[in-house]
This record gives sequence, C-alpha cells and structure tokens, in this order.
Amino acid sequence: MSINAKALEKLEFAKILQRLGSFCLLSAGQEMAENLLPEIEIAPIRVNLEKTEEGKTLLDLQPLFSVRGVKDIRQYLARCRRGGLLNPDELLQVKDTLRVGRHIKQTISESKVLLPHFREMVAAIEPQKGLEDEISRCISEDRTVSDHASAELAGLRKNKQRLQQRIRETLDGIVRSATYQKMLQDPIITQRSDRYVVPVKQEYRVSFPGIVHDQSASGATLFIEPMNVVQLGNELRAVFIQEEREIQRILQVLAQAIDAQAQAIAWLFAALVEVDFVLAKARLARDMNAGAPKLVDRRMIRLIQARHPLLTGQAVPLTLELGGGFDLLVITGPNTGGKTVALKTMGLCVLMAQAGLHIPAESESVLGVFRQVFADIGDEQSLEQSLSTFSGHMKNIVEIAQQTDQSSLVLLDEIGAGTDPSEGAALAMAILSELLEAGSKVVATTHYGALKTFAYRTPRVENASVEFDADTLRPTYRLLIGIPGKSNAFNIAARLGLSGDVLARAKDYLSEREMQVSDLLENLEEIQRDIETEKRKVAEQRQVTEEQSRFAEQKLLQMEAHYERIVAKAQDEAGEIIRQTRRDADQLINELKEALKKDQKKQQDIERARTGIKSLQTKMAKPSAAHAAGGLPADQILLGQTVLISQGQQKGYVLKLPNEQGEVLVQAGIMKITVPLRDLRLVQEEKKPQKNQRVVSSGQIGREKAQEMRHELDVRGMLVEEACYALDKYLDDAVLTGIQQIYIIHGKGTGALRAGVQDFLRGHPHIQSFRLGYHGEGDLGVTVAELK
Repeated sequence: MSINAKALEKLEFAKILQRLGSFCLLSAGQEMAENLLPEIEIAPIRVNLEKTEEGKTLLDLQPLFSVRGVKDIRQYLARCRRGGLLNPDELLQVKDTLRVGRHIKQTISESKVLLPHFREMVAAIEPQKGLEDEISRCISEDRTVSDHASAELAGLRKNKQRLQQRIRETLDGIVRSATYQKMLQDPIITQRSDRYVVPVKQEYRVSFPGIVHDQSASGATLFIEPMNVVQLGNELRAVFIQEEREIQRILQVLAQAIDAQAQAIAWLFAALVEVDFVLAKARLARDMNAGAPKLVDRRMIRLIQARHPLLTGQAVPLTLELGGGFDLLVITGPNTGGKTVALKTMGLCVLMAQAGLHIPAESESVLGVFRQVFADIGDEQSLEQSLSTFSGHMKNIVEIAQQTDQSSLVLLDEIGAGTDPSEGAALAMAILSELLEAGSKVVATTHYGALKTFAYRTPRVENASVEFDADTLRPTYRLLIGIPGKSNAFNIAARLGLSGDVLARAKDYLSEREMQVSDLLENLEEIQRDIETEKRKVAEQRQVTEEQSRFAEQKLLQMEAHYERIVAKAQDEAGEIIRQTRRDADQLINELKEALKKDQKKQQDIERARTGIKSLQTKMAKPSAAHAAGGLPADQILLGQTVLISQGQQKGYVLKLPNEQGEVLVQAGIMKITVPLRDLRLVQEEKKPQKNQRVVSSGQIGREKAQEMRHELDVRGMLVEEACYALDKYLDDAVLTGIQQIYIIHGKGTGALRAGVQDFLRGHPHIQSFRLGYHGEGDLGVTVAELK
C-alpha cells in the first residue's frame, strides 16, 4: 500500500524530490531521490528521519564530507560478469570508487561522534585495497597501460623504441643525402598507416626505391617507405601487434579480478549511493532550514511556524493543528489570502516527514503517521472527458469518500464550489459529515457562510481564517484558528471607489442577521489580531531574554577558562620554584653525603634534614602535580553526573563509567562522545570535597620505604613532570638504602616520556651513567641507570 498518486501530484511532491535530487552527486542517488515515496509505518519513518539528522550532524562536523570521486560503475561490473573487458579509463573509475569507499568507511568508523545509522550503512563496504593497488600498478594516471603492468610489456616497448630509433636514423640519412634531396618534396619524415615514409615528387617515382603508401590530393607527391627501412618497418609492425595482445591480456586479467570481487564491489557501490542519498537529504534540510518533527503514534498534526517548502523569498509561517481538539478544520477567507497555501503546506509537511525528509517548521512540531493522504485541489475541468469544474471536483470527492478511513488525511480546496451556492453548501456539509464519521482528519477551504455555522455547531469541527488587512486591501497570509473569515467584499469595493449609495443599497439586500454576523466576525477578528500581536511581542521578548541568558552563560564560561589559564600560569611559576628548590636540595644532600663519609655518626641528623627537605618539596609540588594531571579521579565519576568538558566548555552528563583507557561516555546535547578523564571537570554545584588523607610520621615513611625498596620504577602512563618528580624521590631513597643500579620502565612507544626522563637523569648528581636496556620479560622500554 502506498500514498495516493493523485495526492502526490496535487501537492507537487515531485518538485520536492527534484530539489532533493539536485543535492545528489551520483546518478544512482538521483534515481533514489526520484523514486522516493512516503512510508506508512512509524518505525521506518523514524529511522529515515534519524538518518537525515545524522547526515546533518556529519556535515556540521565535516562540511566537505561527500562521495565526490565515486563513479557509476554498475555497467562496468555487469560487463566484467559477462566476461568483457574494461578500458584503462573505466578501470581508473573503478579504482577511484573503491578508494573513496574505503576512505568513507574509515572516516565514519573512526569518528568519535556516534553515528549508528551511518556505521550500519558502511558496514557493507569491504575495502579492496589489493585490487586498488593492482589497478594502480597496471594503469597510469594518463589512462594508458603502464610499463610496470608486466615484464613482457616493458620489453616489447623497449624493443619498439629501439626499432623506431633505427628507422628514424636511416630516414634522417636519406633526407640529408644530396642524392635524394632533389627527389623529395619536403625534407621531412612522416607516417602513413603506421609506416614511416618520406614525401617524394611524382616524377621521381621510378628513381626512388620503396613502397608507396599514400599520395597527395593533387597527385604531385607520393609518400614512399624507402626499401632499406621496409624490413625494420615490418619488425616494428610485429612488435605493435605483440604489444596490443599483451595489453589485452593485462586488461583481461584486471577484468577477471574485478569479476571475482563483483558482489563485494556492488555492495560497496550500493552503500556509497545510500550515503550520497542521505547526505542529499541533510543538505536539503539545511537549505530549507528544516528540522525533524516529533513523531507520535496517533493521527494528529501540530505544525509550528511551518513554511511552504516550495515558496521562495520571505514566506509567512503558519501555525496550525489537527487531530487534537478537533478533527475537521474549515478555513474561510478572501481569494489569494493563502487558504490553498495552508492546505498544501500541511499536506507537503506530512508527505515529507513520512518520506524521511525534515520539514520547514520549528522543532516543537508534532506529526502523526497517516496511511493515506487524499487531496482535491485546483481546477478539475476536463474538456476531453466532458467534465465541468464542479463535475471534476465531485468525481474526485466521490473516489475519496469511497477509500478514506480513520487513518486518512483529506485536503479539500473550495469544497462544493462551481454550482448553486445553497446546493453546493448543502453538499459540502453532507460530505464533510461523512468524512468526519469515517474518522478521517480533514481540512477544507470554502467561501460558503453556511459552513462557518456548520463548523461552529458540529463537535470536533473548528473554524479558521486567513487574515486580511482592510486598510491595505492585502492579505497578511497568517492563519487564525478559531475565527471564521469574512469575504471583505464591501471594504474592498469601497476602497476601489464604488459609491456609497451602491454600497448602502447592497447592505439593504442583506438581512439584519447577516449584518450582525458580519459585524461579530469583524470584532472577533480584531480581537484575535490584538491577541496575536501580544503573543508575538511576548515571544520576541522571550527570545531576547534567552539570548541574554546564553550570552551571560558564555561570558561565565570564558571567565572560568581565563581563571584556569591564570592558575596554570601560577602553577608554572610554582613549578620553577620547585625545580630551584630541588637543585638546592640536591646540593645539600651531596654535602651531607660528603659529611657522611667523614663522620658516620651524623647519619641520623642527615636523615632528619633530608626528610625535612622532602616534606617541603612535597608541599610545594602537590598543587602543580594536581594541575598537571587535571581532570577527575575515576572514583569520583558517577552515572548521570553533570560534568563540564574543558575543551569545548560544554556541559553534559555521564552515560558510562570510565573504561580501561580512562575514557568516559558523555551525552552533550544531541551528541554522545567519549572524553578522557583529564578533559572533564565537575560543575560548580557538584564539586565534591576530597577524602581525608591518612597522616603518618616521616620516620614511619622512611622505615616503610627501606623495607619495600625495589630496583625498578615504573613511570608508564605518567606525564613528564610527574615522572621526574617520582624519579627524584626514588633516587634519594635509593642512595640512602645503598642501591647501585636501577631500572626505569617508561615503555617503548613513549618517546616524549623517555626523552624527559633521560634529560632529568643527565643532570642529576646521583647518576653516574645511564643507557637503554632490558629488564623483565622482553623489551618494555627501559633505561638502566648506575648510581654514584
């Protein structure tokens, strides 16, 4: 089951698809766009809308992302499957397609932003790097078979060049020969039928030995291949034939290689076509400033600030609803006021959403899913079928009434028009009642005053009108729900110059009740206009307030970032103080060691002094180390916790606890991203006090270290600053406990860390020498240091 084809035609859905196709880069993508039809089940509609949203997200992150470079290789695959050959240009097109497919899969697979639908699309892409390389080896970029394609081909081409050189040398001798110069028309060498020839005058035909291959138009010049190069020419011709056979063989091998992977390549191409199609939907949404509506599993429509997708320029947005408080909306108002535009806007938004396209309306818009959409819009007059305007409309309405049900949306323009007003109004009310009883959601436009009363008296039916400015005699194109429209015929006629006497006489023909109704409608419309004006003012003020709030929040984030930079600068200065303190401490320890050699009895005093120095260093280094590490400890991360991503200054909340790599899954706005712990901060209101530290004496620390002292220090995973600080402490303890050789494990792949550690060792007073070495099981990336 599919949406009624006549409704698609009346609502000009094909023009939407035409615009969509213009954003596709591939002809196959354009075919998908042309054949796109609205879905009638909520699950595929939701998936298609999510794909379009992912496409917009991808383009926001990488605006130039596309399938550019992909060629339509379907006919090439079919030819290979039939055993045919591809020429070099076609082979390069296949290679380019494979290359782009591989890169697109790699880009999407490695993206830190979650794109589940795109990942599913490219899952079918099986990279064909080997086939790419083989085509690149055999086919050069100038679209010829390369000498590298085979040794046989390279040998033949060298032989061909050798023969051509010998022929040219022989002919050059003939051209320069005094004997033959008078016989030649021109002293040149040319070719005829792939044979090298010289132009000889007709009268010297008998005197010049050789084979005639051509003559000039006048017959005065003969193109003769001299007899002494005929044999060389024959050899060259044989090499040409062998070269062509070798080229055909190489092309055959490449075609067979493509045929062997034809199914995988077809899946790759199909995936790229779908990527192109989804990106086209995303580009169309951006071009229309469109967004995804909220889908609900009921038959209803709530469009907020919706714009007709095909109108250019500054279109007036419409806010309308159906299926909530009422199931039938009757729109009245003057001609050219926008009634038909309102009908088409609603119908097109429904069709676009069900086709997986975003709609030009605010994100708060809500749409249900309709299994069928019917439309009777425009002039149905047909001379061929002997149908008047009324007959044409009535024929359509009869077909609609026979097919419609509770899952249908029905759009009727000027219902009952084209016949006697009283009969037309009666028919219109009967038809609308029938559609209402069938459970359909209906929007109808009309000029009949009786339908306004019908809408007022009938449950689940509501009036609406398009606004008209009586001062300017122009429609404002705004839709007013709950207020029936008026024709404004008297106002328009007066503005156009109709005399007051004629207008007064016309009003006399109206009943008193009709005049009262007209005045009431005019008063209601003025009240509604005032309400709408106030609503717009409130909305504008709210928008200004929200902008000011966002600006204030942005300034706060900037101030926090500035504060962090100031703190970082202070920490750098503190780090310099710490390094100077360490140098002073090293000098003091050296002096104490010298004293130790002279007087062993002073060891206790030395230990006490060293402990005091280390305590000072520890106190000064704590802030710097904490800042260098940055981020949050893993044990402070909780599910659902609000955090601040320091790089983008964006708030989010925790979806998953840290993994082994120290990365946390965070929901930031519409995106789910993985963030390292070092880039996370608690927001101010959720910062937690640090846990109490256990306090121990310096004597206890010294005894514990003496008992647990190891010959190795593992600094893998540390920053250079942290590693140097840990190494400095470790060296002091090693010297006091008498260790002569230590192993510093920094890992093989951490060049910066290894360089930082070795720079630190190079100037340290406790180090006699150091080298890269081995320790434990295998090469872990170790520096072996000898202590003094």
